[in-house]
Amino acid sequence: MKLDSPPPEIRAELLDDFYAECDEHLANIREALALLEQSIGKAQADLRVLEELFRNFHSFKGISALVGLRPAEELAHAAEDFLRELSRGRATLTISGLELLMSATQKLEQTVAAFRSRTELPENRSVMHALREIAGMESRPKTEASGQETEIETARGDGLVLWKCTFVPSRELDSRGVNVNSVRARLSAAGEILRATPQVLGEGVVAFEFILGTRETPGDIAEWEAGGIKVELLEHSPPPDPGTEMSSAVEPAHSPFIAPSHVVRVDLNKLDDLMRIAGEMVIQRSRFDQQLRTAERSRTPISLESLQEVNNAFGRSLRELRQSLMRVRLVPVAEIFARMPFVVRDLARDSGKEVALKLEGQQTELDKYLIERLKDPLLHLVRNAFSHAVESREERIAAGKPPAATIWLCASSRGDAVLIDVKDDGRGIDAEAVARRAARMGIGVNQPLDSAALLKILCSPGFSTRDDVDRAAGRGVGMAVVYNTVRELGGSITLETEVGKGTKFTLRLPLTLAVSESFIVSCGEQTCAIPQTFVSEVLQVDEQSIRTVNRVEVIPYRSGVLPIVRLSKMFRLPSKAKERNNLLVLSSERGSAGLIVDRIHGQREVVVRAIRDKLVQVPGVIGATELGDGRPVLILDGEVLTSGAIRPHSVETSQAVKRKETHGK
Repeated sequence: MKLDSPPPEIRAELLDDFYAECDEHLANIREALALLEQSIGKAQADLRVLEELFRNFHSFKGISALVGLRPAEELAHAAEDFLRELSRGRATLTISGLELLMSATQKLEQTVAAFRSRTELPENRSVMHALREIAGMESRPKTEASGQETEIETARGDGLVLWKCTFVPSRELDSRGVNVNSVRARLSAAGEILRATPQVLGEGVVAFEFILGTRETPGDIAEWEAGGIKVELLEHSPPPDPGTEMSSAVEPAHSPFIAPSHVVRVDLNKLDDLMRIAGEMVIQRSRFDQQLRTAERSRTPISLESLQEVNNAFGRSLRELRQSLMRVRLVPVAEIFARMPFVVRDLARDSGKEVALKLEGQQTELDKYLIERLKDPLLHLVRNAFSHAVESREERIAAGKPPAATIWLCASSRGDAVLIDVKDDGRGIDAEAVARRAARMGIGVNQPLDSAALLKILCSPGFSTRDDVDRAAGRGVGMAVVYNTVRELGGSITLETEVGKGTKFTLRLPLTLAVSESFIVSCGEQTCAIPQTFVSEVLQVDEQSIRTVNRVEVIPYRSGVLPIVRLSKMFRLPSKAKERNNLLVLSSERGSAGLIVDRIHGQREVVVRAIRDKLVQVPGVIGATELGDGRPVLILDGEVLTSGAIRPHSVETSQAVKRKETHGK
């Protein structure tokens, strides 16, 4: 199905706002539908939730009409009619009614997405008619306007070619015997008039618009136009050309949201904070300028104390400005959480499993870019939980569990990081069975087979615990996609599982990708940064206390031992032997490790630049920055340093180099 393009004069101004508003209304609708489920079977549904749904569908209808997206306008109107009947008590909410509203929401999203990508619109007539039927609208007497719309749609379905014929009477035409009656007669002879409406064009000018249906194209259209009848083919216009203004609002089809990624709807209070900070910086700049003018007039040097005062004020304002700008980019994770109940309900209906999805922490905020990139990973995790972890009703009853399984999707803040948990109370993961299957597939298995080793197997490309393919999960691509995407975003993923009890995946993500508090360290001439979130302690250790166990250097630490990584060995840098070494204790979900460096320069805020070129990506380095002198500074990956992926490789390599040197001698 094709559609009419919006008027050219509003494309550039309104389309981005239109897509952003659609996302906002759809998110509100999904959240309200999750609450409405509690009203199934009740004589009166929750009026507050119905009002919220009605308001969002009504707004969706209005903005769709504004850009000429008629199919979305009509579908939202049908949902609006059904909600009106529910609020008036004329209809009772049933499971099928709720599923129809969910289907309508999905169709609206698909329709707007197709409108944005200039592709064919999905069919939504069946959902629209089902909504009207369940609301009792189809069986009631139709108004003249609604009857005409139905007649037009029926004519189109019967294969008639539709034309819009507009006639504007004038004295000159009337003198030739051309008037509204003669026009009506001519059109009736050519086909069937489906609608005739007068229109006032202004300044007393009246026009008559006819919708005409014909079996074939009339051969005398040129004569009609010579007789004052303007004729247009009433078919939806083709999508705009890529070169039109609309192309600037279109992003790649893989974007998980309707709204463009460069559009963020900002609360006015956040902009007020930015204006306040800008005002303070203007005042501080004036103070600095005044000091320069005074020094220039009096020919005296500026006091160091006054410069430090201005510099400190600028530093405070810049820090506050950065934090405020970060808050502008933050959006609630509800934007992706609210989509998941639709997915679970759809899968449960097809599989026969009973599953409840519980959402927690939906107001936790995350960077807009991260939110967009996380949709697919979270969708994979929820689908995998449903397909692989959740048992059938009979299996759960036999195991002494409730018939209905539960999947939790939880978000929470931990300092400058956000944790997202996807957990279930299903069958858990049999680590030994996974290891045996991995061995048969030629995938390496690390020992001991702890949670980290198990996660590594599950995230291996091509690995799957199943031989068959179902609708909920694919063939070994899901977890690899999840792991790679989370790592690209500077985050980490951990696994907890117990056979017969359930499984939990935890995604740890930075609040934003822009700025990070980091320790600046160096070894020889190489300077590096390590994010503060990984550093739990800074120590000095004696060289004599370092021991080698299983080719890994360790030191006594608290009640156990701590494996260490030497920055000099990691980058093959020369380093002088010292009696005492500077050591940073790094901690992550995967464990702890000590990083030995030559010097610790202190803490700095650094602007993170991700390294996306796979040719220069190396284990242990997550990005780069610069400290003001123009030289690049590598940002170390605490997740890799604490996982053991660097230590054995470094020690083995150094031993191999020594053997080669000895052999050469």
